Amino acid sequence: MKTYYDLKGLLNYFVYRWVLRPLIFLWPPEVAHNKLKAFGLWMGSGGFGRWVLRKLFYFEDLSLNTLVDGIHYRNPLGLSAGFDKDGELTDVYPELGFGFAELGSFTGEICPGNPGVGRRLFRMPKSKSILVWYGLNNQGSEKISSRLAGKNFAIPIGINAAKSNLNPEFDLQESMADYLKTLKAFENIGDYFTINISCPNTQDGEPFVNPENLDALLAAISAIRPADKPIYVKLAADLTLDEINIIVDACVKHGMNGVVLTNLAKPEFNQEYVKDELIFHKGAMSGLPLQRICTQVIRHVYRRTRGKLTIIGVGGIFTAEDAYEKITSGANLLEMITGMIYEGPQVMGEINRGLVELLKKDGFESISDAVGSRNPLPPLDT
Repeated sequence: MKTYYDLKGLLNYFVYRWVLRPLIFLWPPEVAHNKLKAFGLWMGSGGFGRWVLRKLFYFEDLSLNTLVDGIHYRNPLGLSAGFDKDGELTDVYPELGFGFAELGSFTGEICPGNPGVGRRLFRMPKSKSILVWYGLNNQGSEKISSRLAGKNFAIPIGINAAKSNLNPEFDLQESMADYLKTLKAFENIGDYFTINISCPNTQDGEPFVNPENLDALLAAISAIRPADKPIYVKLAADLTLDEINIIVDACVKHGMNGVVLTNLAKPEFNQEYVKDELIFHKGAMSGLPLQRICTQVIRHVYRRTRGKLTIIGVGGIFTAEDAYEKITSGANLLEMITGMIYEGPQVMGEINRGLVELLKKDGFESISDAVGSRNPLPPLDT
């Protein structure tokens, strides 16, 4: 069986790396994304297409099963928010090997995103990154929730809620109402919520880094939250340790279940990329430039909360070793997008297969056993 998976992985990698990726990269990035989304919708619309995807890419092993906040995951590797902005490809993700998928970000109101449709993504291949300047484009919580209502999902689904990017001036009450509208619309859809307070491409910045604004938002969310749904808060990549501590402590205070670490990285605060690839003066970076930052933040938050908050690690996952480093640093679950773009749709199965081997090597029987195993907690009196 190992030989079979080895050969299948090599073949899939060769076809994508030397045939499909060069063709896909002939299109502008946003155009390529839309075309591949249309192809995914077609493949996912029928049983035969899903069967083909499963045969090509799927991998499972019982040691990858994990229970987090009462939700059972086949494996810890999920799709990050930002890829499926209108929640249209949920039939495809299980066949690609994802253990879960986070949809959105969804906003209370319809949001067109930043101007320049078709030219809001930029590839940085030497940096293994994508520069993103979407600005939360989506069809709005009412339309999307109406379409997804009553749908049975094969894997856990997260609903990423952000506030609409429509006004350059911040208004606290309007912004909170926007988040709450999305949470109410998806009250009976999906398995968990993520509160995105960290989109780097909005007109009014990141106002919920402010402690008073954040306290008001989390209090309002706590007052209406469904009893059976975990809620996580997504942090920015460019925060100071003091800012991280304020947000994490607020999450604990208001009973949030965990955090997503982290969102995209702004080039002005990051040196982990090839400088001549930055051809657009706005936006924020995904992928490899986030790898070390994300892992460092995971380690810090895990130690500060003594592992009591769920951590979803996202940023710079391309290999099983990348994924395992985040898990052993304290992440319970993981999310990715950019690795799939550069490495191909077989990479999720290859990462999961590699995780099984890494668990065996360290003598662990499950993912939960490995969480934080290389990040010892500080003594209780510190």
